[in-house]
Amino acid sequence: MIDLPPPDTTAEASVLIVDDSRVSGRKLGKAVTALGHRTQLVTGGAEALAILRETTFDIVLLDIVMPEVDGYQVLSVMKADAALRDIPVIVISALDEEIDSVARAIELGAEDFLPKNFEPAILKARMNASLARKRFRDRELAYFRDIDTLTRAAQVIEGGAFRPTELAIADVAARNDPLGGLAKVFRSLAEEIYDRERRADLTVRTLRGTLLVLAAGSIFGIAPALGRLASARDVPPLGLVFWSAVVASAVCLSASVLRRGLPRLKLRDFGFLALWAVLLGSLYQLLTVVIAAHVEATMIALIGSSRGFMVFLLAALLALERPSLRRFFGLGVGFAGIAVVLLMQGAGGEGELLWQISALVLPFLLSLHTLLMSWRPRHIDAGATVGLMMALSALFLLPFAAAQDALFLPSASFGQREIIVLALGVSTAAALVLALELVATAGPVFASQMAYSQTLAGIAWGMLLLGERLSPLAWGSLVLVIVGFWLVEPKRAGDDFRITLRMRGRQ
Repeated sequence: MIDLPPPDTTAEASVLIVDDSRVSGRKLGKAVTALGHRTQLVTGGAEALAILRETTFDIVLLDIVMPEVDGYQVLSVMKADAALRDIPVIVISALDEEIDSVARAIELGAEDFLPKNFEPAILKARMNASLARKRFRDRELAYFRDIDTLTRAAQVIEGGAFRPTELAIADVAARNDPLGGLAKVFRSLAEEIYDRERRADLTVRTLRGTLLVLAAGSIFGIAPALGRLASARDVPPLGLVFWSAVVASAVCLSASVLRRGLPRLKLRDFGFLALWAVLLGSLYQLLTVVIAAHVEATMIALIGSSRGFMVFLLAALLALERPSLRRFFGLGVGFAGIAVVLLMQGAGGEGELLWQISALVLPFLLSLHTLLMSWRPRHIDAGATVGLMMALSALFLLPFAAAQDALFLPSASFGQREIIVLALGVSTAAALVLALELVATAGPVFASQMAYSQTLAGIAWGMLLLGERLSPLAWGSLVLVIVGFWLVEPKRAGDDFRITLRMRGRQ
């Protein structure tokens, strides 16, 4: 049994008076107004039904005998309408003459009756009784609706994925009764679960993002060393970049089609893919190979560490992510770690100062590339996105390579040139797929940390493949880079974050 406090019968009510006699209607209206209620008078049944559908009333005082649409018809329509059936109706009757009519009206659903020659005390008593029942019923229905709201909220949570705003229990929690208290506890527990899962999600994003940063950066870092190897063997830069784009496209599209089938492209996707193809697949790849012929791979890697700051500033300017002192400090710590390497390395090497300055274009292009990946089409998987972009890059580079007579044909003997092309194509494909996943997981600012792992990897690849040397003491900077990872941390889940729960005992 629901234990609800008694309703307030003295509260103002909205009363509709339906009487074809304006004299008796006005008399009744004055008496009702004297009781502290608001009234509206209509003189016909059709007019009453029309206004009932437009305006909310707490009670209807209804004359039975009326021309055209009488009181019986009004009652029948009201009780058949879910929006009107709960409005109490008191029929107006000349008691001695229309007792059978009153009985029929009550059978149709009227709450009570009132004689035309009523006493004010009788009017007050019968209106108060009808209003009390109506208000109690309204509160009872509201109580059950709130219970249903709590039940649906529990089902949302049990469904396995939710946001607190989807529970829609704020109105229930505002109740000043035990049900409201239960809703407050329920909401508090749901928010606690949600916050805990968001923190857990951030931890997972950090770990996964760090692994992706290390993996993608390590693979990206091989490009300058491969470019320098190709230059030493007189491989035309345009031909190298063209064929590596073909390899990367073939690898990614083949893997994607085997896993998910043909990608479904929309017209707007081509704008993103074309811009990305020009920016990264063509310009960056080509400039990396060209600059690598004049600047040591380790120096290119060191200069590339400035990418973290570039991404941070661009993301803040474009409002892609909220800037914070912690993130700025984290990027600074990571850059300081790389600065140690730079100081240990010095500015020597084979490249001239002009080429070293021109190498700053590479981290700038990668910064734009990192931010651009935030807008990639999410309905196309990462592999297909990279494959399509690299295919467009190959098409873009083809006429330039042909004009420069750089379109060498791969040798059937598969020599060093072909190994370099294959290594550059496969590494580019793998690094870009990982980079797309990284940006989706942790955001572009955290993804910019890839500059540091790419720097360290570039140094390592230069030492391994080219025999370039770096002081072992400089590897202590890796500690600062890891600290920088932790300080920057990935973007937090936004308002679109939905936690997923595994409910015990569910089949």
